[in-house]
Amino acid sequence: MAELPELRSPEELIRDGYVWVDGACHCQNVQFSALFSKSIIITRCNCGICYKSGHQELLVHESRFELKSGREFLKEYRFGDFRADHTFCVVCGIMPFYRPKSNPDSYSVNARCIDLSFATQTEWCDFDGKNWQASIDKGMHRATQ
Repeated sequence: MAELPELRSPEELIRDGYVWVDGACHCQNVQFSALFSKSIIITRCNCGICYKSGHQELLVHESRFELKSGREFLKEYRFGDFRADHTFCVVCGIMPFYRPKSNPDSYSVNARCIDLSFATQTEWCDFDGKNWQASIDKGMHRATQ
């Protein structure tokens, strides 16, 4: 499980320089906002679904995520142990975010679905999702901020 920083209110985070960033799927039917630090970590996972869909993770606590529109366009997809809740747009097929099994109180926002120009520092890290449990046990899953 990735350790998220101490949970503080969105108002406190904004005072500390965090910014709300809008995102969307390709067809724009699913739109959301998430609150990010300007120093981010993007995780590249090699598990089957992330690799094949091109998902690059920005992990954000649910208190820092807002689905603005398009719930009716989201289709859930679960596999394996059925703990992760992958959500795809039924129109364009993009996975703009999902609920990861490692952090069920958070969203894994697809970095490819937001404009990253807000970030002043971007770090990339790799996660061996093909060997998910061993990677979690080694502490390889890192929080976005």
